[in-house]
Amino acid sequence: MPLRRPPPRSATRAPRATWGGARRGAGRPARGTRPSEPHKPRPALSARHPVQVTARVAPAVGRLRRRASYRAIRRAVRTSLGRDDFRIVELEVRATRLELIVEADDQAALARGMQGFQIAAARYLNRVARRRGPVFPDRYRARILATRRAVRHAIGELPARERTCSPRTWLLRIEGAARPRCRPP
Repeated sequence: MPLRRPPPRSATRAPRATWGGARRGAGRPARGTRPSEPHKPRPALSARHPVQVTARVAPAVGRLRRRASYRAIRRAVRTSLGRDDFRIVELEVRATRLELIVEADDQAALARGMQGFQIAAARYLNRVARRRGPVFPDRYRARILATRRAVRHAIGELPARERTCSPRTWLLRIEGAARPRCRPP
C-alpha cells in the first residue's frame, strides 16, 4: 500500500488565525501572585567569584524570625559545612526569605551545595513547623558578584544592619559554624 502524501498547500487557502503566535492570555497560568525565578540557564561561574543567593520560603512555613526557625537554619548550615567545593560565607535570615553569600568551585558545586542546604533547611524547618511539604517553592535566585564593588555592596550593607540589630533581620557570619550577630527575639 503506497504512502499517502498530504495534499499540496493551496495558495487560496488562508492559514488559521487562531492557532499559535503571541497573544493575550497565552501561556501557562501563573501559580501564584509573585512570579518565580525564570527557568533560564544560569551564567557561567568561576571559583574566584562569590555568588549572592536569595531563596524564598513558602508562606505555610511561617516567619523565620522565631528562635526555633533560627536554630533549624543553623543546623542546616552546619550540615552544609562538610562540603569542600561549596561554602556559605554569610547568611541573612529575613522574615520570608534567606539571603546567602556563597563560594563554589563551579556551577555543579553551586547547584549541589544549594540543593543540600535547601534539603537540610526544609527538613529542619518542617520539623519545627510540624508540617510536611515544600519549603522553598521555586528556584533560588543567584547573582554572581564579579567585581569588588558588587561584593562590597552585597556585604557592605550588612554591618549597618548588625549595628541596628533590627528584629526583622538576623545575620550569621560563618566561621566554621553559624553564630548569630544579633540576639534573636
